[in-house]
Amino acid sequence: MKIHIFIAHMGLGGSERVCVNLANEWAKRDHEVHISVLNLDNDVNTHLLDKKVSIHELGVSRLRYAAFPMLRYLKKYKPEFILVFGNEMAVIINKLKKLKLIDVKVIVRVLNNVNISLDKEDNVSPVVEQYLKAAQKQLADMEYVVAQCKDMGEMLVKKGLVGRDKLKVIYNPVSEALLKDVDKLRSDACENAGNGAQADGEAKNRITFIGRVDPQKQPLQLIEAFEIVVGQSPKARLRIVGDGNLMEQTKELVDKKKLTDKVIFDGIRKDMDRVYADTDVVILSSAYEGMPNSLIEAIGCGIPVVSYDCPIGPAEIVEDGVNGFLVSLNDIDELAKKTVLALKTSWDSDIIKATCKKFDVKNIADSYEEIFRACITK
Repeated sequence: MKIHIFIAHMGLGGSERVCVNLANEWAKRDHEVHISVLNLDNDVNTHLLDKKVSIHELGVSRLRYAAFPMLRYLKKYKPEFILVFGNEMAVIINKLKKLKLIDVKVIVRVLNNVNISLDKEDNVSPVVEQYLKAAQKQLADMEYVVAQCKDMGEMLVKKGLVGRDKLKVIYNPVSEALLKDVDKLRSDACENAGNGAQADGEAKNRITFIGRVDPQKQPLQLIEAFEIVVGQSPKARLRIVGDGNLMEQTKELVDKKKLTDKVIFDGIRKDMDRVYADTDVVILSSAYEGMPNSLIEAIGCGIPVVSYDCPIGPAEIVEDGVNGFLVSLNDIDELAKKTVLALKTSWDSDIIKATCKKFDVKNIADSYEEIFRACITK
C-alpha cells in the first residue's frame, strides 16, 4: 500500500510524534510511506524515522504558500488517498479538489478544538480566525475525519461538523522503541546507582513538563503550582522541555519566585528517551488539549502523571489513583497538592504501563489501515 501523509512541520509537538510512530509502523509492514512537510526548519523528529520512509519538503515557509507545491506533489504521485494532519492543510487540498485540479480521497486527523484555541489566543488576527473556523466547516467534505479521542469525536458530531458515518475515533500511538529505550536507561541507572544515579526506592523529586511554552499549556500556572510544591517538598525540581512564545514570561516568573535553582529550562530536546528516564512525575497544566502525547508516553514508560482535567483528552488517559491524578481545571492549589502526592506515592510501574495498552501502535496502525482500504474501495 502507498501511504501519503501531509503534515506542516516535523518540529516539537504531539502530532509530529504521532506521525513518526505511525510511519515507522507502516514501513515495518513494507508499505511505501511518504511524508510531505512545508519545510524542515526546527526539525527534531526525522532522525527517528525508518530509513524506508520518504520525506518531501514542499519548500515554503508558510501554509498560505503551499497550494501550488501541494498540487505539483499530488499531480506527480497521484495517490488514491492522503492522510492529512490538521484542518488547514486539508482545506487547501479540498479547494484544489473543488477546482477539479486533483482527484484524491482525503482523511483528516483533527488536532485541537479550533474554537477553544481561538478563545485562548490573544494575537490571532480576524482573517486567521475566519480561516480557521472555515476550516472546521469543511470537515464535512472529507472522506473520513479522525478524532484523537471520544470527547473530540462527540464534540465534532454535536457541532454538526461531521456525520457519524465519516467519523473515526483513533487514539494516538506510543512508540515501542521509545518505551524500550527508556526501560534500558532506567535499568542501567539502577545498576549504576552506586555512582550517584537515582535508584528505585529513593526519594522522588523530578517533575517534568513537556510541550510548547505557550498560552494553551498555561506555564505560568505551572510555576505557581510548583512554588507550592517546593514549599512542601524542598528537594523537588521542575524540568521544562520545550519552547514557545511565553518562555520569557515564564523565566521572569521563575526569577520572581526565586526558583531559578529549582527549575531547569531544557528547550527542545531530541533525546526524549533520556528525558523520560530522568523523570519521576510528568505534569500537564493545559487549558485545553487534543490528546496529549506527553501523558501517553509517560504512562507507557511507567511514569505517573498529574494533569488538569481540561477539554479534551486527559480524562481518557489518566486513571485517577492508578496511573496518576486528574485535577480540576485551573485549580493551582490542587495541582500542587496532587503533584506532591504523586512524588510521595509508591507506584507500581507495571500497573501504570498496563493502562497504556489502548495506545499500542500496532492496533492503532490497523485502525488507520481499515480507513485506507475503505477509501481505495469507494
